[in-house]
Amino acid sequence: MRYLPAYSQRRLRGFTLLELLIVIAIVAVLIALLLPAVQQARENARRVQCQNNLVQLGVALQHYNQTFSVLPPGCVNDVGPILADGQGYRIGWIAQILPFLGQDGVWHQVNFVNPDRSFMSPEQNASLNEAIVLWNQVQSGEITKEQAVEMQNGMNPTLTRQIGNGYDVTRGKPKPPDLAGTFASTTIALSLLQCPSNPRITSPISCYAGVHNSVEQPIDIDGDGLLYLNSSESLESVPDGASNTLLLGEHMNVPFGSVWIYGDRGTLRNMGNTSGLGSYTRIMSFDPATGEMEDTRNMTDEQRAEYKFIQNQRVGTFGSAHSLHVHFLLADGSVRGIRKTMSEEVLLKLASRKDGQLVSATEF
Repeated sequence: MRYLPAYSQRRLRGFTLLELLIVIAIVAVLIALLLPAVQQARENARRVQCQNNLVQLGVALQHYNQTFSVLPPGCVNDVGPILADGQGYRIGWIAQILPFLGQDGVWHQVNFVNPDRSFMSPEQNASLNEAIVLWNQVQSGEITKEQAVEMQNGMNPTLTRQIGNGYDVTRGKPKPPDLAGTFASTTIALSLLQCPSNPRITSPISCYAGVHNSVEQPIDIDGDGLLYLNSSESLESVPDGASNTLLLGEHMNVPFGSVWIYGDRGTLRNMGNTSGLGSYTRIMSFDPATGEMEDTRNMTDEQRAEYKFIQNQRVGTFGSAHSLHVHFLLADGSVRGIRKTMSEEVLLKLASRKDGQLVSATEF
């Protein structure tokens, strides 16, 4: 008589519900313990990349300075101040250092005669010319808006949607139709201008801006920073010293339409009214006469109209998506992470190239 082994006669037992729940709980605890460490490691990598971006920009600015004996102007324009309405030539410092960043191909696409037409194909240029003619005819009364609509339908469809930054020629706006960087914003995005921690990393903006002034004021020819309207400062002759003066820094919440090609508040910033380097409030209007902020939520329509010009002149300060620090490039080429809780007094001293107030290394 043949007997089966004892183990084959026993019934195999699986996990009980209690055991399964215990295993799930252990896995959940391990994930909870490891996830912050993984996230921190990723943020550290993003932070290092952000620092490297500033280093590259610093090297390019130094090479430009060695070639021309001065830094590039923060913005080139025949009149100031630079407003947020997208008017004027206003080519910025980034466009001028493209060859020193190894971006010759992009540099050749920049239209230094009419920057608003940069990165446009010949077909797009032709369509834009047609749109301008159409706009002028509507303004002069030669054709009606209805006729313009019919003619506009035959134009480049992509261009038609973008004319005048979203306004078609038939609305009779006082500003002629142009792209004002729209094709740049949909075509060219440079990775070295993007902080990996910034949620808008795929946008054609710059997460890095030059210091045009210490306190909040419009971008103009009297800035006390190193990059301002029509500036021509040299790294060899910084009054307060290259190691004591900020050149570039991170910033967030770039206004719509402020792409990197221009020298506006998308690529130039100041230290005025910082209230912490991480803050940025859209509902506030800065009054340069009093140095105070006004809450527009409680204003009448007339009061809002009075403050419209202030909003157009407001530049804003620096900030970052990092948890504790904002990275800055000093004029000597070094990159420093400055705490978001740094006192405004120290920040103002570092931003000005000529206030004569030196800051010790232990202060920042």
